[in-house]
Amino acid sequence: MGTEGSRKDSAPTLIGSVQRALRLVEAMYAEGGATAKRLARVTGIPLPTVYHLLRTLSHEGYVEREGGAFRLADDLPLAL
Repeated sequence: MGTEGSRKDSAPTLIGSVQRALRLVEAMYAEGGATAKRLARVTGIPLPTVYHLLRTLSHEGYVEREGGAFRLADDLPLAL
């Protein structure tokens, strides 16, 4: 039969940056909008990483900035 390394029930490969971005999206949804510093505190993600993720999410149309706060865009660019 197969070896231990070829088991189909082994743990899936997860992408940490995607997990962190989703934690940010969840936090923005829960908070309704928050500063990067607040999002870092709530999620436990380091502030520089929060800024990088927010910049990417903003560029892709998922996040909008209002003054010093970030929030989810009204019209999320989700495929239908």
